[in-house]
Amino acid sequence: MTKDVLVKVSGMQFDMGDEPIELVINGTYYLKNGKHYVLYEEQPEDDDVIIRNIVKFNDHNFEMIKRGGNNSYLRFEKESQTSTVYQTPVGPIQIDIFARDFEFSETDREISARIKYTLDINYEFVSECEVTFRVLSR
Repeated sequence: MTKDVLVKVSGMQFDMGDEPIELVINGTYYLKNGKHYVLYEEQPEDDDVIIRNIVKFNDHNFEMIKRGGNNSYLRFEKESQTSTVYQTPVGPIQIDIFARDFEFSETDREISARIKYTLDINYEFVSECEVTFRVLSR
């Protein structure tokens, strides 16, 4: 895998009726102590704030840290529930995630993680979700 990568993130909340989201952006990749790290920045169209993303993952867990605007930390661990508090402009909300399926694949030119999970907000079920995170050599 090269240091300069293309990052493709796609996701869907099945019970929300939303359209799938997709992000394709340049990033930086490195491997440290058996964990894959991907760094990239994004800027939502309606905001001047740049969001810095750090993604750490291996074959059984996936962590995403967002800094800028509303900071957040999400952790997905195969067949486990994780919890975090997400700060919003209207106050904190409790996020609970149960990663019921986690697929990981790796080749010389691509690393991919696909996670199917349930999302609870403030202790209430919200949606079944799926996210695919792909890192491609440039």
